[in-house]
Amino acid sequence: MNNGSSKGGARRDLFLILGALIAVIAASTALYWAATSGRVNLPALLGTKNNGELLQPPRQIAELSLQKADGEVFDFTKEKPHWTILIPVSSSCDKACADTLYLTRQIRTSLGKYMGRVQRYLVSKSGAPDAAFQQLLSEHPGVQVLLADANAYNAFFSGFEPVRDRQYFIVDPAGWMMMLYRPEHDGKAVITDLKFLLSNSHEDEAGN
Repeated sequence: MNNGSSKGGARRDLFLILGALIAVIAASTALYWAATSGRVNLPALLGTKNNGELLQPPRQIAELSLQKADGEVFDFTKEKPHWTILIPVSSSCDKACADTLYLTRQIRTSLGKYMGRVQRYLVSKSGAPDAAFQQLLSEHPGVQVLLADANAYNAFFSGFEPVRDRQYFIVDPAGWMMMLYRPEHDGKAVITDLKFLLSNSHEDEAGN
């Protein structure tokens, strides 16, 4: 009798453990879906303070038709997982554009040990950078220029005027554009947000 009771108790404990694991996985999946769909403001729920403007809901970069400068189709899902500073630009770069490039370069450099986990992409719907812009980009090694389909670009950035208003965005390793920054955000504010995000994410940390 005792032996049977022991086996029954062990089986019951095993079922309880498995049930708890399944419940945790289900809850985590539901929370992730709610956060990425904009139904839950996860940073606010966790009591964190962000300096940038959270996008509600976040936007998936895969919805934006992109090509590399050489005409090859760009697929974010095939890139090594990393955080992205996404900077919309035109084919020419005025002083405001140059200032944004300089600021984001300094932000990335200031991340120190996290720097290799952050990439900068420039997205243009008006064609490849002109000669003067290309010359400026020589001061920004590692920046990747992407060309967007105009209709997809307008739909993706609906509600924003990123080139005119010097807006740039943070994209997470899964491709969700989640946070917006404007000229009034200084570099320290962006660095604080990025360091928090990087210290709490677990994508491949090898630098590029």
